[in-house]
Amino acid sequence: MGKSKGFALSSIKTSEMRRFLQRQGYAVQAGHHKHLKLKHEVFGEVLLPLNPSGNLSHPALKQIAAAMGMAPDELVKLVGSS
Repeated sequence: MGKSKGFALSSIKTSEMRRFLQRQGYAVQAGHHKHLKLKHEVFGEVLLPLNPSGNLSHPALKQIAAAMGMAPDELVKLVGSS
């Protein structure tokens, strides 16, 4: 069988993640075409897709979790409970 192409999607919507990040102190930076760039004073920068109704990919969740210094599973629990 052939390998699957593309990324598996998580259960977290882009809009949920954006609200969560903004509550954590992230601010949207202007000027990006395909993604929203969010910046924080302490944590690393994060990129989110522009489509707010779409679900985030697992690599995107890993990138966001790494920027915030936590495990992806921990991040999913925090976003899901908020």
